[in-house]
Amino acid sequence: MSGAPDNFPARVEAGWVRDYYDAASVVEDYRRATASIGLWASEEIVLRQLFHPSDRLLDLGTGTGRIAIGLAELGYRNILGIDLAREMIREARRIARVLELPVAFRQGDATRLKFEAALFDGAIFGFNGLMQIPGRAARRAALAEINRVVRPGAAFVFTAHDRLLPRFRKFWLEERKRWDRGQQKPELLEFGDRWEETGHGTLYIHVPLPEEVREDLLVTGWKCEWDRLRSDIAEESLTVRQFSDECRFWVARKPLAGPA
Repeated sequence: MSGAPDNFPARVEAGWVRDYYDAASVVEDYRRATASIGLWASEEIVLRQLFHPSDRLLDLGTGTGRIAIGLAELGYRNILGIDLAREMIREARRIARVLELPVAFRQGDATRLKFEAALFDGAIFGFNGLMQIPGRAARRAALAEINRVVRPGAAFVFTAHDRLLPRFRKFWLEERKRWDRGQQKPELLEFGDRWEETGHGTLYIHVPLPEEVREDLLVTGWKCEWDRLRSDIAEESLTVRQFSDECRFWVARKPLAGPA
């Protein structure tokens, strides 16, 4: 955690998050991950279990298409990747074109999806992307929209960091004290929010408690099937662990009878 830059907004907004991911250095970082990392071992295990290669899948927060292109290389043929950042989508399309893979990409906002109801057989929100939507109300709006555009019985898988991880216990205890004293950083929307310098600019992310995620799923019409730490699913390569910290996989399903 470091001091906020002079141009840091008073409150984190979705447009500022989009601008971060439109930056050329961030797009390049994601391009390298798409080219050299591809699907994590844990992602491949979970996604193969949940989805059939013929399923029509929505890959939210696709970035430069790391997950969508990885699935296409495994034989999945009906994938649409969307991302808020226009430059990410431009690069994802270029990579798919070079690799001659049939993956479609479109710029879009997860909180306002421009698709008809029950269009997709499943949805994915990888690399902790859901938690990079500022504000719990907006994250719930995204969950409700994803629920709307998938068919009854469809699965939804996403990852998020976990505030209960032992290695961060001291940080969150100190952060709680700051909030209780009213001394939290003014740009933070809610307890659990973080922003930090990455070398590409200032990155926003929310770090939830598991019960917070379960509650958000419940109120937006999802049935939570299971959640599990990434390290409990597969032993990832050093490259993957350097690219992304430990996270928790969440699998939810839209009830056959419709939202609760």
